[in-house]
Amino acid sequence: MSGPFRRRFAAAASAVSAALLLGALLPVSPAAAAEDLPEAPAQQAVPDTGTDRFIVKFKDGIKRTSAQRDGAYERAAAVADTTADEVRATGTGARVIETDRRLGEDEAADLVQALESRADVEYAEPDRLMQPTTAPNDPIYPDLWGLGDGYPGMRLSRAWEASTGASTVVAVIDTGITAHSDLDANILPGYDMISDRDMSRDGGGRDSNPRDEGDWCGAYDVSSWHGTHVAGTIAAVANNGKGVTGVAYGAKVVPVRALGACGGWTTDITDGIVWAAGGTVPNVPANPNPADVINMSLGGEGYCSQSEQNAINQAVALGSTVVVAAGNENQPAEYVSPANCENVITVASAGPTGELAPYSNYGDAVDVTAPGGDMNHTDGGIVSTWNTGTTVPGTEGYAWMQGTSMAAPHAAGLAALLISANPGMGPAAVEERMKSTARKAVCAGGCGAGHIDAAAALGVAAQLPAVEPAALAVTGNPLVGETVTASTGTWSPSPVTLTYQWFRDGAPIPGAVKAAYTPTVDDLYLMLTVKVTGTRDGYDPAVATSPPSYPVYPGSLSPSVPVIQGTPMIGETLVADPGAWKSGTSLSYQWFRNDSLVSGATGSTYKLTEDDYGARLLVKVTGSKPGYNSASTNSAETAVVTARALASCVPTVTGATRVGSTLTATAGTWTPGTTLTHQWHRSGTAIPGATGRTYTLAPADLGQKVTVTVTGTLTGHTPATRESAATAAIATGYLTAPVPTIAGTARVAGTLTAKTGTWTSGTSLKYQWYRSGAAISGATGSTYKPTASDAGKILKVRVTGSKAGYATTWKDSKGTAAVAKATLSTSKPKITGTARVGSRLTAKAGTWTSGTTLRYQWYRSGKAIRGATGRTYKAVSADRGDRLQVKVTGSKAGYTTAARTSDGTRKI
Repeated sequence: MSGPFRRRFAAAASAVSAALLLGALLPVSPAAAAEDLPEAPAQQAVPDTGTDRFIVKFKDGIKRTSAQRDGAYERAAAVADTTADEVRATGTGARVIETDRRLGEDEAADLVQALESRADVEYAEPDRLMQPTTAPNDPIYPDLWGLGDGYPGMRLSRAWEASTGASTVVAVIDTGITAHSDLDANILPGYDMISDRDMSRDGGGRDSNPRDEGDWCGAYDVSSWHGTHVAGTIAAVANNGKGVTGVAYGAKVVPVRALGACGGWTTDITDGIVWAAGGTVPNVPANPNPADVINMSLGGEGYCSQSEQNAINQAVALGSTVVVAAGNENQPAEYVSPANCENVITVASAGPTGELAPYSNYGDAVDVTAPGGDMNHTDGGIVSTWNTGTTVPGTEGYAWMQGTSMAAPHAAGLAALLISANPGMGPAAVEERMKSTARKAVCAGGCGAGHIDAAAALGVAAQLPAVEPAALAVTGNPLVGETVTASTGTWSPSPVTLTYQWFRDGAPIPGAVKAAYTPTVDDLYLMLTVKVTGTRDGYDPAVATSPPSYPVYPGSLSPSVPVIQGTPMIGETLVADPGAWKSGTSLSYQWFRNDSLVSGATGSTYKLTEDDYGARLLVKVTGSKPGYNSASTNSAETAVVTARALASCVPTVTGATRVGSTLTATAGTWTPGTTLTHQWHRSGTAIPGATGRTYTLAPADLGQKVTVTVTGTLTGHTPATRESAATAAIATGYLTAPVPTIAGTARVAGTLTAKTGTWTSGTSLKYQWYRSGAAISGATGSTYKPTASDAGKILKVRVTGSKAGYATTWKDSKGTAAVAKATLSTSKPKITGTARVGSRLTAKAGTWTSGTTLRYQWYRSGKAIRGATGRTYKAVSADRGDRLQVKVTGSKAGYTTAARTSDGTRKI
């Protein structure tokens, strides 16, 4: 039956993770993920590290004192701009010298030539640093930390002295193999066990070609080239000047392809196990190279099926050591198959620090731990052979991967080394040897016997003792900004060098690598742990992690008492000096007046206003910072706020100092914005109403001295009053006296009016009319009616003005034209009475100018009647048949004589 496997990848920087189900198939896939690595330059030269030690042999029979030898060394060393000192003599009679710095290849050659050019020197040469011949020259080898001597490396440089895996065969049951020049020489014929033609992607079922055709699964998936990577970890060719080095680079690999598109059937995997061990699989040719070791970097959650266990048992019975990956679910390996099967070596994964990789399974089912990579660390993955194709095979390359899939082939390689060095060693003995020589590992949940140690397993080096850690604790109050400390106790054997890494809720805190740590806002409400690594020369390191602290709570800001700087005077600006707070604290401010909040006053400075007069101020400073409880503190109160002094000036007075003139006050320069008021004074006494910038001198000022006071007021300032110097005594004023004019017609009985013009306000005016230069008695009004006496005469008027405090002034008008006579006002006379002989007729003169003297003359048919000059006339017989008329003549002094004639009567 098919096993409940699924494809799985450990997290990696450029990995694609997937878990796909195809029909009823529960596929098996590699337990790893890949990150592209640029192909290493195959011809890259080993860097010239130079040397600082040289061997010098002076010729036999030539004795040289120490001083003579030192002189020879110094002269020769000068060619390389260095100095040299003799270190010791050798058993052959030569001398070892050491320069003060490491010399490059060319400099070293110059120094040797300079020494050998001396007649007393037999030979000179570099004192070379010799290394084991088993150290490979593959350029990526330095990146294979899992093979190195440092913890948790396998110490293979020593192990290879005893074994390289020669004459052993390791079967890799995986995705198959791709051609790779750094691997091909160690590849034996394998087999394609995939029975499903769609899964195989090679057009048929099982065949003898184990080529990896790609295991991508779906449109967005990529192929892992997992089998090629695993095979390279086990047996990549060494000392070929290119690429990487396999753990057992003298061993051979039989690739068994059991995983294809989207995974593989359990039955294909179990047949692959039996075939690889040399067992019989129906319809499949026998394996000509039965495997000493079988590596299975695959698996899935679930129990170990009977099919799996039977196949494993058969392989072990045939002498094959079966090595499997523990799985990448970060859970107990007992839940994962085939890691939970019997008769297998289950391998967990460690990162470059020796800690269990974060993805690795753990627990009682784990037998050992091996390098599998942790790409959270720089270059922390496992680099091995790879293929650059996205889906189908491309060109060869190298890649970083991480996973228990990478850990298992390290252990499989070690199994090959053990079997090669100990022919006939069986699976149980291999497992026991790995476990008994493992380096101690510290991990929660169980890492098996520990880190595999090839040098110890092969007996070429003793097992290293491990540092013994002490109990850890986080001490101190876990508050933001407060320092907590790793309490490490005593690690043994002393002295042990301790390094630290702090974690927040299990995640490493960048840069937190000291014994003490100050929590930040990022730690708020999280728990801290510290991981301590203890190292000592000659010992495997130990790693211990403290119990978690209490959650980190907000820290306390330690406020300083603020200080108010500045003068408490209206118009001045006060400055709040907040004092020292924790770096990064945001500060806010609030000003108070007599303990009452000043609305809007929330800056670090405050400008005093009139509202502050007489009050005391303080400022509250509140600090806030992410991760801390906010804190507030108040300053001391200021002194009472006083008013500001006004800038002022003594005013000056300009203008003529005589009654009627206007004086002007010039205030001078005062504080900008000052409101100025004025008050004029007469001999020290304020003049009522005289509060303007100008003042017109009044009669009351005559003989007095005048001053002006200017008072300035400005909000927030103390009012100021300044007084001018006194003027001279005020003199008599000059009236404004325009020349008068005469309005009206110069005619007897007419009215003439004196037009005075505008005199100084308040001036009293008097008038005098003149006739031909002589004053007219009684003509002292502003108007004048010419009389008959004025007829033919020229008139003028004199206006005299007087006002207290002013000199009396008069002005004459121009003369009029000669006064004309008046025209009498007349009426047409009427005749009353009966027009008959003997009747008396009466002349009705009508209305004439008052005072007019009237004279009468009657007419008979137009001829004057002699003697008829009265107002009445008695008709006589001589008048019969004629019509009568009367003429009225008026005369008055100063008037032109006028006459009016009546209409005629009816005929008498």
